[in-house]
Amino acid sequence: MATSTIKRTYNNFKGVDFANEQSLVDITRSPDALNVWKNYSDTQGSCIETRPGYVQIGNFENNINGIYFYNNKTFIHAGTNLYLWNGFPGNSEDKTLLKNDMNNKKSSFVIFDDKLYILDGKNYLTYYNNELKKVSEDNPIIPITTIGRSPLGGGELYQDVNVLQTLRKNTFLADGKSTDFYLDSQNIDEITEVKINDNIITDYTTDKLLGKVKFNIAPVEPNLAGIDNVEITFRKTINGYADRINKCTKIVSFDRRLFFTGNPDYPNAIFHSKINEPSYISDLAYYQDGSNESEIKAMVVGNNILWVFKEPNQQNETIFYHTASLEEEGKVYPSYQGNVSTGCYADAINYKDDIVFLSRNGLEGISSNDINSKQLLSHRSSLVDNKLTNENNFNNAMMVEWLGYLLILVNHKIYLADMRQMFSGILGYEYEWYLWDLEKDKINYIKEYKGSLYIGSQNGLIFCFQGTNDNGSAINSYWTTPMDNFGYSNLNKTTNKRGGLAKIKTIPNGEIKVAEKTNKKEEIKEIAKYSATGFDFDNIDFSNFSFETKNNSYIVYKIKEKKFVEISLKFYSNELDKPFGIYGAILEAFIGGYVKK
Repeated sequence: MATSTIKRTYNNFKGVDFANEQSLVDITRSPDALNVWKNYSDTQGSCIETRPGYVQIGNFENNINGIYFYNNKTFIHAGTNLYLWNGFPGNSEDKTLLKNDMNNKKSSFVIFDDKLYILDGKNYLTYYNNELKKVSEDNPIIPITTIGRSPLGGGELYQDVNVLQTLRKNTFLADGKSTDFYLDSQNIDEITEVKINDNIITDYTTDKLLGKVKFNIAPVEPNLAGIDNVEITFRKTINGYADRINKCTKIVSFDRRLFFTGNPDYPNAIFHSKINEPSYISDLAYYQDGSNESEIKAMVVGNNILWVFKEPNQQNETIFYHTASLEEEGKVYPSYQGNVSTGCYADAINYKDDIVFLSRNGLEGISSNDINSKQLLSHRSSLVDNKLTNENNFNNAMMVEWLGYLLILVNHKIYLADMRQMFSGILGYEYEWYLWDLEKDKINYIKEYKGSLYIGSQNGLIFCFQGTNDNGSAINSYWTTPMDNFGYSNLNKTTNKRGGLAKIKTIPNGEIKVAEKTNKKEEIKEIAKYSATGFDFDNIDFSNFSFETKNNSYIVYKIKEKKFVEISLKFYSNELDKPFGIYGAILEAFIGGYVKK
């Protein structure tokens, strides 16, 4: 057949595709890319470029379990220690040890009414007015459990027992004759205070076994009929009550209450505080979502709904939701079982109003027009599932949102989902993805705050994403095109050595390398290296300097390959402080004869 020329244009880049064989990947995606992203704040997503590097800003010596920001203060949970980092974001020697017996596990926190609340599976803590306290020791509300009580008993149940408070109150209507007053509990610890007509008195004896107070002189009748005039405060400890909350590991704010879960003793339970009162948690304020054979992995708030995600189980009771309902006793949050049976394997998050969770198969999303309608499960991660779900410790993955991306930290890597680039998949709309490698520093914790991204390591180091290297090491970043047959899988091709052109981003001290490989050989061959430096005197390596001042420029590369079927290009940088960016590339080839065996 006659020789003809074909031109392939690679542009409008999207993300990676680890799902398909390299020759079947769409030319807008990469079958193998690492440490690149789209910087929407700079090039509005039109360019693939090297990700930011990270620099060490602190060393806390032990495994990072939590990073919190509150009222211009920074808190670090490292190992069993909780620190106030006074020198943030620089000198980590300038720190105050707040607590040395924290649980050595990832902790959870929330800010509520200008107070910081922390859960670690061992402690329920609060910090405000420059002081850290256990919530149970921070004057939690003492409930009045019974009112209108006669000396012999009865009355009206008024407030529930507070699991964080061992003290309770009963109020009585004195009859002017009785001296024996029976509390609504027996086997009490002690009587702590007795008042008659708001005056503290001490002329009484106590029978703790019967829960009885015996006055030496009968209390007088109230001045106003029907108004309680005797108040008895007593202590009754119930083992395990406080630990209902202390052993929880997850906390969220919803409908002006705090909700708690993650207690291994109550794997299917959700506890909640009284409205506007994080220190008052009724012993009846809990709900059981499904059976206790499977634990709750995450809680997420979205669209005035509290979503609860459980690990997979035999009953397929995996997703529940709670909405506020007004009943005679006040606001309640009944549990409803969703119709989705896929269980949560690691974590869940509200990503720009998309409720997503990590199943054993990857990232799932819940789609529903109305809470009363059927929820539909949509898969979001087909392009990276075969890598993501096979990462070590996938069940410990963490998720945060940063600069419009959803970040999944797992096995010292970050998978980035991009909602701004969505496409229609078999099971609903999906995201485009990128992959970053943080293996060198054993990163296991991630935190976003006010547009900055912080990461923590297993050995107590804390880093912030900024700069052009990874704490002094070069970033190996690259983008490869698919193994391309130009639409002619049965014909040989020969490159036109004059037909290679790439549009690159000019970056201070930037550099871009070009390499190629064909189906004829496995190794990648470097073709050329180009300066991508713009005119900027900050951080310039003058040996790599050009006077290009536009945001982008063009480079020409020459490829000499004959009689190949498929070819792939690689654009990359692997030298210290030399990032790259690429908008698109062109490659021309001559079509030759048929492929022979």
